[in-house]
Amino acid sequence: TTQGAIYQICAMSPAPAAPLVPLLAKPVVTEPAPGLTCSEYFKQGTTSFSLLAKRSEAALRTKPVGVKEHIICTAGSMDVTYEGGSFHIDAGEGLLLPAHLAVDCNCDGSFAIMAMTATADAEEKATVVKKVDVVDAPGITISEHFGKVASNDAAMSLARAVVKGACEEAFQAPLFDEFVVCDEGSIEFLFGDDRRLTISPGEGVFLPKSLRVKWIWPTATQYTVLCLPAFSPELSGREADAGATVAKDSASMARLEALHKGT
Repeated sequence: TTQGAIYQICAMSPAPAAPLVPLLAKPVVTEPAPGLTCSEYFKQGTTSFSLLAKRSEAALRTKPVGVKEHIICTAGSMDVTYEGGSFHIDAGEGLLLPAHLAVDCNCDGSFAIMAMTATADAEEKATVVKKVDVVDAPGITISEHFGKVASNDAAMSLARAVVKGACEEAFQAPLFDEFVVCDEGSIEFLFGDDRRLTISPGEGVFLPKSLRVKWIWPTATQYTVLCLPAFSPELSGREADAGATVAKDSASMARLEALHKGT
């Protein structure tokens, strides 16, 4: 009976949680339409994050009904047409395509796309979204294309960042998942017991929520980042760090907080 009681206690005890770590992401490359290359880096449930690029001349792709897309034009332009309207976006602009629309997209450049299966809402409109430089610091500029500030969306944020030279961020343990793709330069992630993971152009990394991590940029870098739910200072879990090499200064952090208080 004693052995049985011990066995019951052991069986009912939860298994120790696996430590949180960054996960390297290699893209799955497909050709969704002639002349287009799609590199899908992440897929979580009904949500995916991809980079799309034309290979030669402008190429046509179709967004089907039932899929909602948040698109950033990173180079070139895109013309979209659908029943009842059309839009043109250039590099640096964003476009929200709601689920109820079937849309033809003439792609003449490169794009970052977050797509998700969604219930069609006929009231939702296709919308061009202007980026907001939510962080403009000596070491880094972060342009939010979708999120709480740029598009009043608390469910997700999609941004691009330009790091101006070698620097680092304070340790943080955000309460959101982050999906990061390195476009230029490199990013080093410090986590756990002094463990490190580095990504280079064309590579991605998944940072699970609550992971305590420090971002380090050894050189000038550009990257694209998706947060689920949307980034906010309250959820960022950023620790105080006044080091000389920290990318964000106190003035840029104060402005970031003020922008979010206005949402």
